Amino acid sequence: MTILRDAGQDFPIIQAWRDVRDLSDQKGWNWPSYVTINRRWKALPKTQQMAARYGKAVTNKQLSQPALRDKTTIRPMQIVSLDGRTQDYWTDMGDGKAVRMTMITLIDVASNMVLGYELAQSENALSKQRVIRKVCERFGIFDNLYTDNGSAFAAHLIAGGVDHKFRNAATNVGLRPPGICLHLGINLTFAMPGNPGAKIAERVFASLSRVIGDRPEFKKAHTGHNPGAAPNANVVPVPFAAVERVMAREIDRFNRETGRRSQGANGRSYQAVFEAGIADRIPRRLTARQRYLISLIYRLVAVNRVGRVEIQGWVYGDPTTQADLLPYNGKGQRIMLGRDPDDFSAPALAFDADGQLICEGIAPVARGPYDSVDGIRDAARNRKAARDATAKAEEANEYLSDAELAQALGALSGPTIPAPAKPETVVGGNFGTPIKSSKRKSRTESAIPLEFMENFDRAIGFDRFRK
Repeated sequence: MTILRDAGQDFPIIQAWRDVRDLSDQKGWNWPSYVTINRRWKALPKTQQMAARYGKAVTNKQLSQPALRDKTTIRPMQIVSLDGRTQDYWTDMGDGKAVRMTMITLIDVASNMVLGYELAQSENALSKQRVIRKVCERFGIFDNLYTDNGSAFAAHLIAGGVDHKFRNAATNVGLRPPGICLHLGINLTFAMPGNPGAKIAERVFASLSRVIGDRPEFKKAHTGHNPGAAPNANVVPVPFAAVERVMAREIDRFNRETGRRSQGANGRSYQAVFEAGIADRIPRRLTARQRYLISLIYRLVAVNRVGRVEIQGWVYGDPTTQADLLPYNGKGQRIMLGRDPDDFSAPALAFDADGQLICEGIAPVARGPYDSVDGIRDAARNRKAARDATAKAEEANEYLSDAELAQALGALSGPTIPAPAKPETVVGGNFGTPIKSSKRKSRTESAIPLEFMENFDRAIGFDRFRK
């Protein structure tokens, strides 16, 4: 059993029996005949046989019983499956290079109808966003999007701002650009890794690869099914225009083909099942506002001290949005700036870290000639706008006049405290040298009349104590 476990899946049982037979003489084993061993092998449980032949992972996958689901319980446009697959044939894009295109499709789970598709040179988030937008514009906004957890599907253009997990790790940490699912209110669900069969899109791809990839129009354009295969000298790439014609024709036939035996089809075509189910659905049409928001690209930027943002050589911000952006100026602060990818000269908008709109209509700043008169005028208008804003701020801060403020501050001193009584004799402090005793003799009582002494006091230079 150990030899069968470590050998290949098709390793003969009789060869494993021979290996043990040759070892039994050395080990002293009593080894039965091959007929007995083969009978005992067939008597083993199927699970043990599969585990020995294919290993634990394959056995678990093959023995897992799938849940049976009734697709008739859901309505069209309720759940939509998104996926992409690299085609087997080589295509000439007109530049002389042979490439294997990637087909991105959006499938309605309830009816199996292909709602939209696109051929791209690689599986990227931008092409997937375009497919979602086209389907929503044609049929209305669907409710739930079911896709795998690849990086192109979990990118910000698709899943930005939506609470989800990408490969068992939280991705919406901090400031993230809003994606198309957030703007359109679409619930997003990711398939578990290693379970591609759970997506309806995978099953549709299996059918389309046979009816499209193997068509005679693509003769000599194949080099195998390996994604890493390279074209050789015998490969004749198919022009992209021819690929588009074949793809459009065959997908239309795939949707309209009658006699389908899937759940709820009852011999009808996928398109007939879809149209019958969507007839009583209230469509959610894209608004002009939603079309504008999903057309933008977002970047994380900082606001400078004058209320402007700089990104990839472009500067955005004028006096009309300065007051809205200045609160986000500071160390470590960032905002999410949204711009039109086809026209960077169009006004932008900004979101804060909580996904709330800060402002829109953030005008780009055009750089003019160094000695331009218009530039001087613009600078003068900006200075006037700054003065006006400052004047309004000062006016808003002047709640009291100077006299009213002085009176209000005077009330802060409280009740008047009476001054202490002034003593009869005040002795001042002496911080100099010690006071020397006077050499002058103390005055004694005199018998001379007071009037006589006052007359002498008036005389200049008279000292009545001098002898």
